[in-house]
Amino acid sequence: MIRVLYTDDDFQITDVVRDYFQQEAPECELETVGSGRECLDRMARGGIDVLLLDLELPDINGLHILNELASRGDPTPVIMVSAKGQTPLAVKSIRAGAVDCVDKASPQFLELPTLVRSVHARHGGRPPPHRAPATATVLLIEQSESLRQNLTAFLARHAPRLACTALPSITALDAAPAARPGYDAMILGPAPGSAGPLDALRTLRSHFPDVPVILLAARNDGETATAAFKLGAQDYILQQDGYLLELVFSLTSLLRRAETERLNQQLNRELAELNLSLEAKVASRTAELQREIAVRQQAELAAAKHAARLQTLSKRLFKIQEDERRAIARELHDQVGQMLTGLKLQLEALVRSAETDPGTSLRERLGETLGLATDLMGHVRELTQQFRPRILDDLGLGPALEWHARLFERQTGIHATVDASLPPQRLPAELEIAVFRIVQEALTNIARHAGCREAAVSITHDPGTLPGGRLLVEIADRGRGFDLEAVLASRHSIGLTSLSERVGLVGGTVEIYSRVNQGTRIQAEFPLSPPAAANAPGSAFSP
Repeated sequence: MIRVLYTDDDFQITDVVRDYFQQEAPECELETVGSGRECLDRMARGGIDVLLLDLELPDINGLHILNELASRGDPTPVIMVSAKGQTPLAVKSIRAGAVDCVDKASPQFLELPTLVRSVHARHGGRPPPHRAPATATVLLIEQSESLRQNLTAFLARHAPRLACTALPSITALDAAPAARPGYDAMILGPAPGSAGPLDALRTLRSHFPDVPVILLAARNDGETATAAFKLGAQDYILQQDGYLLELVFSLTSLLRRAETERLNQQLNRELAELNLSLEAKVASRTAELQREIAVRQQAELAAAKHAARLQTLSKRLFKIQEDERRAIARELHDQVGQMLTGLKLQLEALVRSAETDPGTSLRERLGETLGLATDLMGHVRELTQQFRPRILDDLGLGPALEWHARLFERQTGIHATVDASLPPQRLPAELEIAVFRIVQEALTNIARHAGCREAAVSITHDPGTLPGGRLLVEIADRGRGFDLEAVLASRHSIGLTSLSERVGLVGGTVEIYSRVNQGTRIQAEFPLSPPAAANAPGSAFSP
């Protein structure tokens, strides 16, 4: 919450500002007061983050309020508002310590909430409490006695924390450096003795290079002002209406800036000492962290070895599973298939012998038995191919996928197209098995969940930049799709998990894209090893 105090004696404008802040800046807590005295009293209690201050109030001028806040050492950022134009106000307000100024008649007045947020962010929120500044010594050099008296009297009345010393010329400063008194700021009047203002400024900068100097001028001379700033003057004030108040504002701002720089230097020294004292602790903690890192690295190495063992076991498990399926297929083919073939031959002989039998019932029963045996052989053959299609071992991945697509269409009625562009050499056996099972699992999921009539399988060999290239596999449908994040979060997606594990076990990566009513697409990528020489030991394929 940004706490804002708005000071204005026009209650209609106050109501408009309050309503506008409620609508446009609900994060701001706006308080309002109608006089300068109420403003100073509220600021004395603290807790305000940004002050919006009207220039003309019935009791105290807004610039005087700025001066009083500066003399208190209150660092709250102040935005000045006025109905008398912005350009003259900007110079006076910024010199007096305001961070910005706004004309009530300008469109910028409607951007007060945005300006308040910006000022609050720039000044880092509520400022920390500051101690009131100590008394500062100011040196005034002016030949005119009446001007010296007016300036010292005005400073004593409006800036009691500024102790002013007045001299008619700079000749008294010609003493040795060790004997010169110290000053916090200096004022050069329009007639600083026999020397002109610029010569006097050169002398002051040579004697007191770090002390801020303000130059008072009796007339507006741009060349003199430019030369004064080049010689190191911090401000150039023209003697005109209200210049004494501007002088107080300028002195207050310069002294506050010098105090801030002094505190920053002190903090830098303290930080340097703190850094030196912390070096030993940092070195000790660094050594401790290095030991902890070494222990963690050992633990990570052990975890990596454990993960590698688990991956090896998983590969062995899938290999055992495939070996078992191959054995079952061989058993069904060699034993059950042969027995059924013998049964069929016997039944055919019985049918032929029954043709001479006038009774038709025996022939009908034997015909039914023969049909049943034929169906059983077809089922066994189909079961054998599902467990381990011989075509995958004999002809490779492409023909095996074509065969499975035709079988899938006969079983489900879903038309599946296969577009396979494979490398000329046979793929490694474990990769062919993995791709076949992935396509098999994906098509099964399509039949169960997609609710569509078509599916597409695409396999592409991309030579790329890798040795051997890579194999890209895509299975897509235009079915009902699903919410992938929800399915994975439910932890019931066994098919997707199994599919991802199969891809990972052969070194591949998989991505699944699906949206409700927009279909599903599975993309897997596998790195390929460089082809081995023909007939070399361990070659994946040889004539």
